[in-house]
Amino acid sequence: MSFGLIKRFKDLKKNPEAGVKKTFAKHVIIGHDLGAIIKLIELRKENSAEHVRLISNKPLTQKSIYEDYQNTISLIRSSAGVEAIYKKLFNAKILPQSNDPVFYKDGKFHDFNGRAKPMELLGNEMFFSTKGYEYSIESFFDSTDWENLDELLKTSQDMKIFESIEKSEPQDLVEKEEWSLTFKDFTELGAENLYISIAPHKFLKLITNKNNLDSSLIDFCSATESISAMNVSFELTKDFGLNSQTLFVPQSMTHEWGHFIVEFRESNICNVLFLINEEEPQAEDLGAKIKLMKRVLERVFPDFEKSIKAETIRFDSDMFIQGVRDEALLEVIQKYPTLEFLGQSKLVDPDLSGEQYLTRTLI
Repeated sequence: MSFGLIKRFKDLKKNPEAGVKKTFAKHVIIGHDLGAIIKLIELRKENSAEHVRLISNKPLTQKSIYEDYQNTISLIRSSAGVEAIYKKLFNAKILPQSNDPVFYKDGKFHDFNGRAKPMELLGNEMFFSTKGYEYSIESFFDSTDWENLDELLKTSQDMKIFESIEKSEPQDLVEKEEWSLTFKDFTELGAENLYISIAPHKFLKLITNKNNLDSSLIDFCSATESISAMNVSFELTKDFGLNSQTLFVPQSMTHEWGHFIVEFRESNICNVLFLINEEEPQAEDLGAKIKLMKRVLERVFPDFEKSIKAETIRFDSDMFIQGVRDEALLEVIQKYPTLEFLGQSKLVDPDLSGEQYLTRTLI
């Protein structure tokens, strides 16, 4: 902690009200994913910047959004989901991969429906065993909104680390503070409407007055869980001729460690994703896993390592959110009309309740 923050902390202990900056916004969005961005654009069409704030724990730009969603393996795996996306996003560009997923075993790739059996699929790997869809992330936006995204973020985004969130009772008819947000930098923000685009169970941990919450909200949030994952995007100097297909490559042929899920794309791009089972993985363990990845891919795709021109690494502790129960969420919405869940946890039509992840975000 810097000397300035220590001094300020001491001053606040002497006089708690001194220096605490309290502001208010009618709409406050919490999150840094595509769901948060989509909601921000929607709200800013009808509200000025001072009435809409996006709170995130990392800087967001058009480039970062593109890299998070474009430079990864396909996160859309449902034909019904694609149909629903097109009903909402008329200009979306989504195409099915040319080939079904395959897995590597005994020196070659096999179909999942063949006689050969893959190594055990761990955790959420089964989701990727059906044909994926390739998409253009900018096609999910109006062209003007996409072009102006950096400017919108510049005027609407605040980088903050949360101290706590409290459900409050409005005392003012103009600034109806339904939610009180406190941050590590000794600032506070009141909100009338709160939009959650982080994992619901992590949102619940931030709330201090849980005893005052309706059980429906606690039950819904508690039922969700996060799956951590790391995606590495390689820019290669060689075309390996395996475009438009999902490839399962075992991390080990002797241990049940799961798979490296691989997709090659045009322009010599290779995206590799692996799921992480540890709750709090250490940096050195992740580094060792990436080294293992390169060795394994070199054995399967000769000359892979020396073909690497550049690589981009993305770790996300909430890359996949599971356990979203729509019936429970509907009850939450009825009890808390000023609270809305976005992204992977948003409410969808009953006939689409099986949709997950990016598909749920977009529909």
